[in-house]
Amino acid sequence: MKRTICGLIAAIFILCFAGAGWADGIPGATDKVVAATLLVPFFEVGVDDSTHPLDTLLNLNNVSSSIKIHYHVWDIDGNALGLYGNVDVPTNGSWSASMRALISSASSGVKSALTDGDFYRGFVTIDVVTEDTTKNPTESGYPFSNGNYIEGYIYYVRLTEGSSNSMTMIPLEYVGNIPIGLNYLDGFYTSTDGREEIDVTARACAAALLRDESCAGHENISRLQARVFLNPSPSLNATTRIIIFLWQPGTTEGISDWCDSAGCDTTYTYNRYNESGSLVEHDTDFSLDHVVNVIDVSGTENGWVSIWDIPGGYDNSNWQVYAFSITNAKPASGATNWDAILEAYINP
Repeated sequence: MKRTICGLIAAIFILCFAGAGWADGIPGATDKVVAATLLVPFFEVGVDDSTHPLDTLLNLNNVSSSIKIHYHVWDIDGNALGLYGNVDVPTNGSWSASMRALISSASSGVKSALTDGDFYRGFVTIDVVTEDTTKNPTESGYPFSNGNYIEGYIYYVRLTEGSSNSMTMIPLEYVGNIPIGLNYLDGFYTSTDGREEIDVTARACAAALLRDESCAGHENISRLQARVFLNPSPSLNATTRIIIFLWQPGTTEGISDWCDSAGCDTTYTYNRYNESGSLVEHDTDFSLDHVVNVIDVSGTENGWVSIWDIPGGYDNSNWQVYAFSITNAKPASGATNWDAILEAYINP
C-alpha cells in the first residue's frame, strides 16, 4: 500500500508540472532545460593577464519573447558584491559577457573581495526578473519572474595559450507550489522563490520519486566522485583541479566553518584511487572552507577522487551543491594546449 501511495504522489507531482507547463525537467536534478535562474558555480580570471591569461566567458540565450535578467557576482564565500546588472534580452536574443571585462570596470573594493591569490574567483547568479533591481536574490522584495525562458553556457578560456573549454550553466527551473510532502524540491534562494533546489535532499528526493519511493531528509552527501587526469607521459604536464560549489544562500562561509558552530563534522574523508582501483592517497582531515572550493589534485596517476560524508542535507540546513573537474595539459609538441571539463557524480 505504501508504494502505491508513493506512486500516486509521484504521478500527481509529474502531472502537476506537465499540466501547468512549469517545468520540462525533474526538480532536484541538474538536467539541461530552459530555466528561470542560471548558476555559474565558478569563474576564474587572471589578475595579471600577461602572466595568467585565464578568462571566463558567459553566454545566455532567451527562448521566449523579450525579457529582463539580473546578474549578480558573488565572492568565493558567498558575499554578494557591488558588481551586478540588469539587461533587457530581446525575443530569441542572447547576452554575452567576459568576466575580465566586468571586473575591470568594478571598484577596488570588489576587486579586492574577488582576489584569491593570482586570480579573481567567485560565482554568478542570473535570474529572469520583472523589473530592474539593485538587490541580490536572497533579499526581501527581489523581483523574481516565474518564466522558464533562459539557457546558458560557460567558456573557460586561455586564448593566448591556445586553449578553451566549456560547460552549461546550471539551470534552476521555476517549479511553483510543490505538492505537500514534496517541498524538499523548491526554494533555492529562499523558501518562497519557487526555484528548484539542488541540495542533497532534493537530489535524493528526485531519485526516490523515480523509484516509486517516498522522499526523506538526507543529512550527508554520501559520495562526491570526480575524474582526474594526472599522467605526465608523453610529456603532457597534466594537472587536474576539482571545483566544489557548496552554498547555503544567505550564509557567507564554507560548510566546514559553518559546521564548527553548528555541531556537524568539519572535516571529511578524501580518497584518491588510480585506474586499477588501488587507494593511493587517503586524508581524513579534508575541509571545505569556502562556498567555491578549488582543490588541486596531487599525484601523477590517472584515476578519480572520492570525498565522503560532506554535511549539507535536511538536518544541516540546505546546502546547494555542484562539482566538476578541470584538467589542463600542455603537450611538449603540438599546436595547442588543451583543457577538459567533467561533471562530478554526487551520490546522496
